[in-house]
Amino acid sequence: MKDEMSAFDILAMTSEMQVLVGGYLDKIFHWGGRNMLLRINTPSAGRKELVLQDLRWLYLSPERPEMPDIPSQFAVHLRKVLTNGRISSVRQREFDRVVVIDLEKGPASFQIIIELFGGGNLVVVSEGKIVGSVVSRKWRHREIRPGVEYLFPPSRFDPTAMDASSFRKTVLGSTSDAVRTLATAINVGGQTAEEACRRAGVEKSVKAKELSDEDVSRLYDALALMLNEAAASRRPREVLKGGKPIDVTPIPLLLYATEEAREHETFSDAIHAYIASIEPPVKEDAELARLQRQLEQQRKAIEAQEAEARTFVEMAEAIYSDYMGTDALLMAASKLKGMGWDAARTEGAAIPGVLSVDPEEHVLKASISGKEVDLDYTLGVEGNADLLYRTSKEFRDKMEGAKNAIKDTEARLAKRTKEGEKQRLAEKHVARKTKEFWFERYKWFVTSGGRLVLSGRDARSNDQLVKKHLKPADRYAHADVHGAPSVVVMDGENASDEEMEEVCAFALSHSKAWTAGASEGTAYWVLPDQVSKMAQAGEFVPRGAFIIRGKRNYIYHLQLELAIGEVEYEGARKIMCGPRSSIVGRSSKYVIIRPAKAVRSKASAQLSRAFEVPEEEIARILPPGEVEIVERVGME
Repeated sequence: MKDEMSAFDILAMTSEMQVLVGGYLDKIFHWGGRNMLLRINTPSAGRKELVLQDLRWLYLSPERPEMPDIPSQFAVHLRKVLTNGRISSVRQREFDRVVVIDLEKGPASFQIIIELFGGGNLVVVSEGKIVGSVVSRKWRHREIRPGVEYLFPPSRFDPTAMDASSFRKTVLGSTSDAVRTLATAINVGGQTAEEACRRAGVEKSVKAKELSDEDVSRLYDALALMLNEAAASRRPREVLKGGKPIDVTPIPLLLYATEEAREHETFSDAIHAYIASIEPPVKEDAELARLQRQLEQQRKAIEAQEAEARTFVEMAEAIYSDYMGTDALLMAASKLKGMGWDAARTEGAAIPGVLSVDPEEHVLKASISGKEVDLDYTLGVEGNADLLYRTSKEFRDKMEGAKNAIKDTEARLAKRTKEGEKQRLAEKHVARKTKEFWFERYKWFVTSGGRLVLSGRDARSNDQLVKKHLKPADRYAHADVHGAPSVVVMDGENASDEEMEEVCAFALSHSKAWTAGASEGTAYWVLPDQVSKMAQAGEFVPRGAFIIRGKRNYIYHLQLELAIGEVEYEGARKIMCGPRSSIVGRSSKYVIIRPAKAVRSKASAQLSRAFEVPEEEIARILPPGEVEIVERVGME
């Protein structure tokens, strides 16, 4: 599973980021130590948000991620330096995993250099000197810290600047096979190298210097075409296996020809969706690991004590198995008593069967019945046997204490394991954001007939919704309530009466009628050409509002009631809030909500646990005001 961007991915992303050129840097955000967001106002595409996530993933986010309200000191510093700087260029440095964004601010010029290798970094440079960086690092050949000169990583072969001649010379001069030569000498990486071999019909294990001229030409053409596709003809997709994403690529790859793919409009959208699908790493339970290590050490200690106790018993048994020989040896060693240490060692070594003597402890080591035995030469046979048995018993007594300690550790380990199981079960309910779509910047639902319906969240998004998305084939709906949101039905001209009733009910439910706790109300729909921002003389149209001219198609006695259910949209799991009829047909797990006096945060928390998604995801789809759950289907 891919866990970082390749140089090939970065080529595609920098091509996509050309939309930023000419734009002005508005704000910089930094959170979690390893996440950055650059908000840029572009001349052709409006506001764009460039996200550097975990210092590994760089893309234009389709929506704003969650960020702290208070900016970090690093973000404050960069805002002072870079805000209102104009982006003059965005480029990939050679074919490295480095992105360079050039800015101009008055007479000063800056570079935002994003390094997507070796743990990642974002470095701001002015006049060759480092102004600031997320991470300070030092290598043998360069250093990253404020005040020092910035040096790029050492240059390598750049396939985006190659010609047929330089490619041929590099390939045929390699001592490795074809795929490794492309990956390292040509510097395209393993996956791109394998894909090029496959497209060229060249066996990847063939030695590069043994390739024919035709093979080399086909490899060059295949690689050049891939690089051109990434730069200019992207068809981004997530690659799925068993329904789960395993890779994200800017172009289709023959390597994944047999795998399922989920296509996206932009490479940024594909990366955003892919990252959202990645399972968070399982956190190690440090206390559980400590208890497991402790138990293992205690068991080893028990084994060692058992071995020691057995050794002393075996020595005692060896003495009794050769009682006469041991008695004779001890009688001969008795003369060592009272001798000086050196003399005792010399005299003792001369006694048959004695291996060594320790006069300080008046102990000798002897070979008895084929076993090494420690004997106190001041004692007789029975005295030594008794001493050995007592020593063995001492070890066994210690073992009893150690066994009790093991029982205590096992009990604590079992308790911690049980707590871990409970935590894992609880974490199933916390969980993961569903795949995000472009339309989630608005309130939304899908009608029972499969038509996407969008509603503004505020005055700004009302204006944006109508301006960008209301087309001649669509329909516009609005509650008969002042300040209600604009609602657009995609392909509304083909919508059934039932669908238009759903749309009007949705418009009413997201108006002040819900906040007021009403039980029913009225809404209407009109054609797109009836919706205008042009006011008559003496009229004023505030932001987010529109003039409706001509006949309005009213629907009366609409019930203020919505359903929230788990549905599938474009192959992805989503939690949707819409009229009952839009949910019931496509979900086996849903709730019905109505206006109430209950505290809204409690309802969103309950629904978050029920649908196993973050609470903020539920909060974004709920209507305004208080919510009461009146019915549950397919849920505990």
